[in-house]
Amino acid sequence: MIAVISGDLIKSQKIPQQEYDAMLYQLDQSLRFIANRFDADYTIYRGDAMQLHLATPDTVCCAAILLYLQMKAANYELRQSLAIGKVDNPRADIKTATGSAYTLSGRGLDNMGHQRLILQIDNQPLDEGFLLNIELIEVLLEKMSQKQANALFYYLTAEHNNHAELAKELATSRANVTKLLNLAHYQLIERFMQYSQTTLKGMTT
Repeated sequence: MIAVISGDLIKSQKIPQQEYDAMLYQLDQSLRFIANRFDADYTIYRGDAMQLHLATPDTVCCAAILLYLQMKAANYELRQSLAIGKVDNPRADIKTATGSAYTLSGRGLDNMGHQRLILQIDNQPLDEGFLLNIELIEVLLEKMSQKQANALFYYLTAEHNNHAELAKELATSRANVTKLLNLAHYQLIERFMQYSQTTLKGMTT
């Protein structure tokens, strides 16, 4: 079992032409960070679309949330279709790989409309509670401001993430860091990431 994330940038057609290269650079750098952190592979295609392949499927929600936060911190929003399934024909170029994980993820992206985050598992319906949690996390991510997303991304990825250390990293006050994280509902999102990894590990091993 592997996990695949297919995604694209929301309203990318409205990005001015002179900013398009900067957007693509940010997408590449964000995907590179996630790939290094989760030992994953990625590709960018069709301009603003991407696909990420994770060998550890239980980390798929964590990877998707961190990627969303990093892009939102740069003032871009991403739709992501997450899928866990099989790989039938692995390829060095993941665009040409085949298997249920790729099929579910790609079809999910084509059909997800205004959603920002969905998850499917091949031949295994998700528990209603898990689906509800994903929908709630999606609402929190969508309503998050750019500064809140940036603070939360640093909190979730920093080696030393106490608020005083984060304040130094973000060149702001400790009180402001705490305010931003609280507004981002950081404890709920962190708990969901831990819950998703534990739950998915039990479903995919």
